[in-house]
Amino acid sequence: MKVPVVSTFKNPHSCRHCSGIHLDLDVRRSKLPCFWCDFDGVPKGTSHGKYICEQCTREFFIRDNTEHHFTLKLGYDVEGIREAAEEGCELYSWVWRGISWEDSLKKGKYRVELYGWKTRGGRDGLGLMVRVFDGVTGERVPVLVASVVGELDVYAFEGNAAGVYTSCRPYVRDVRSEESMGFARGCLRECLEGHTWCRTDQIIEIDMPRRPVGVLGGERVEYGDIPSRVLDLGRLDEPRLRLVETWEEGEELLGRISRGGFVALSYCWGGDQRAKLLSENLDAYKRSIDPLSLDQTLQDAIWVARQVGFQYLWIDALCIIQDNLDGFGTNPDKAFEITRMASYYGRATLTILAASASAAAEGFLAPRAFSPFRTGPVCVLLRNHDTKDIIGTVYLVEEHPSTPAEPITTRGWTLQESLLSRRILVFAQRQLYWSCVNSFAGVGGNVTVLTDRMIPGRRSLVEGVYPVGSLIDTSTTAQWGVIVEEYTRRFLGQEGDKLWAVGALAEQIVKVGRVRGEKKRYVAGLLIDAEDKKSWLSALMWRPVDPRRKRPRRYRAPTWSWAGVNGEVRVGRLQNEEPAVVEDWGVEFAAKGAEYGALKPGAWLRLRGTVMTAEEVGRYGVVVWDKSDNSAMVLFQSFEPCDGPVDRSKWTGLSDQPLWELKMLEDSPEDKEAIMTALANSDFQSMLLLIALDVWHTQGVAGILVERGAGDQTGLCQRRGSFFLEKTDYARGHPDVKSNFFELGHTETLKII
Repeated sequence: MKVPVVSTFKNPHSCRHCSGIHLDLDVRRSKLPCFWCDFDGVPKGTSHGKYICEQCTREFFIRDNTEHHFTLKLGYDVEGIREAAEEGCELYSWVWRGISWEDSLKKGKYRVELYGWKTRGGRDGLGLMVRVFDGVTGERVPVLVASVVGELDVYAFEGNAAGVYTSCRPYVRDVRSEESMGFARGCLRECLEGHTWCRTDQIIEIDMPRRPVGVLGGERVEYGDIPSRVLDLGRLDEPRLRLVETWEEGEELLGRISRGGFVALSYCWGGDQRAKLLSENLDAYKRSIDPLSLDQTLQDAIWVARQVGFQYLWIDALCIIQDNLDGFGTNPDKAFEITRMASYYGRATLTILAASASAAAEGFLAPRAFSPFRTGPVCVLLRNHDTKDIIGTVYLVEEHPSTPAEPITTRGWTLQESLLSRRILVFAQRQLYWSCVNSFAGVGGNVTVLTDRMIPGRRSLVEGVYPVGSLIDTSTTAQWGVIVEEYTRRFLGQEGDKLWAVGALAEQIVKVGRVRGEKKRYVAGLLIDAEDKKSWLSALMWRPVDPRRKRPRRYRAPTWSWAGVNGEVRVGRLQNEEPAVVEDWGVEFAAKGAEYGALKPGAWLRLRGTVMTAEEVGRYGVVVWDKSDNSAMVLFQSFEPCDGPVDRSKWTGLSDQPLWELKMLEDSPEDKEAIMTALANSDFQSMLLLIALDVWHTQGVAGILVERGAGDQTGLCQRRGSFFLEKTDYARGHPDVKSNFFELGHTETLKII
């Protein structure tokens, strides 16, 4: 059996079918619309390398005024493309995937081209897509543009003449190399000198200028944002490693950190560590720490911090006393330090993100393994479109549509560490990347120069790693929804960390809201607007994606909070009316003053709204089991009560044309058991309550399920799940769901814990 050859940049694909193909380049000056005077034309260049409007002389903030148009004419018609693909040509295989689904192409003669362009507003790389022309008539109008197959990026090596026209570069798999470290230092320098957004604490408005008129002055860290403890790394020519307590050392040390900045490390513990700060070794660590006693990730972080020019480094394992790790507030030092996470990561000059390591013992500086491309690299020559002169060598590459998740993006604690950071060095599985509030880039790949974020737009080159400032175009409620859904997809080593590990982000969002004139409150994981009662109802309408996950063993949050369940959740978004109101609520913090941390048992809220009991629901419908998602379903033929027992024999499934459907979704296996018991046993049906929280038009009602007296809590309720009551397609002409629910239900105030 013939083993397929894996193409690399050192050994690119080239065969008899594609070796003679040229990629033609046509460089054109582009037009720009001026929003000040409505002029639409080619900007005028200045002696300072800037571009201004020809009519009103306003400056265009662009790096260049050219468009690079690429065309690659293939030597075969459609039949020849198919044959070349069958013989294993990677280029023609890619083209054939793009056009083989179009049967009409197989009936005539067609010419096929690849085309693409690089513009001022696009990414720094460029893509080629398939375009098909009629080969008989010679018409230039394409009969098919198969952009659905994806894009081929055009790569070139640094130093090759073709590299002037594309910034795509081969991935740099040695993250310790001078090329990688030079990239890191260059991105940091450019950001410090020219990114206004990255000087803020990410509480910014979208119309704030991105760049200064000149070069920004030196950045200072406020004394109040300096960590309680940091590692002193010494200098490159005189290295040392010891722990310093910043306020104990006094003004001189604080001044040095303020002027020179500090680095923070974000990484996965992946279990206990060989060395960590304890009460018993605090004094010894202040004298000296043996680097070889540390796990490899910590050693690697020290090396990187020194390489990019920093003396002070913050690492949680060595800067927070780790005597107790249960997360329930019994470690005073940890409880205090966690409340300062927003300052530590938010004001750190740089964050080192060990994205590729799933445990501290692994380290993150080992050379990266080669990751094959889906197509290519295919070697072709780049030539001038007009003169036909050869410019240089380029490589056509198609990336895989999805790449494995970085280990760090699966852990709960690390979400806020990256979102709060303003500048991040991401040591990913493929190579080194840079991400800051303003820009992103990779040392290799299809974005290799710092590229301004488009807002809204792509957040990062590494999925799940980006500053929260990239969400500034959305409301604080929407920002918090994105954070909750991302956070609950991640894993936590300690159940009690659920609220601690996202608390700094909650504090950040509340601050953003305050700057925007909003009165945001954070209550047990929910973001509430004190002046918008609807925000409570929306916050309560979360639901778990996988209700098979059991609730935590120990109390962590009230049942009405998403923090009270395990696993991924979807946040609620109200559609229309406000049929209920939260009258009052109460929580007690596990640690004094830690309003964004863990809670003591007993949190509650008082909710007033329209309620129906399961007993009342049972008078109008028949309970069946929806096998598609294993949830309880009540089917209605009318909202008239039955005189006697409902004839269940006619209900054989969902095909019996019910007029209304009531779907009940449990929050956990324990909640499912409670719902099933209530539905099956008339003695318990009056204890299961449906509370309406949302109404959309006349089509449906949504809300939460609670159980009265759950766990022998007389008079108190626990949340058990959510429900959706809506019309089916068979209900045209029948009374609307909204009026029926609110006429048949009753108003009640419930205290939910």
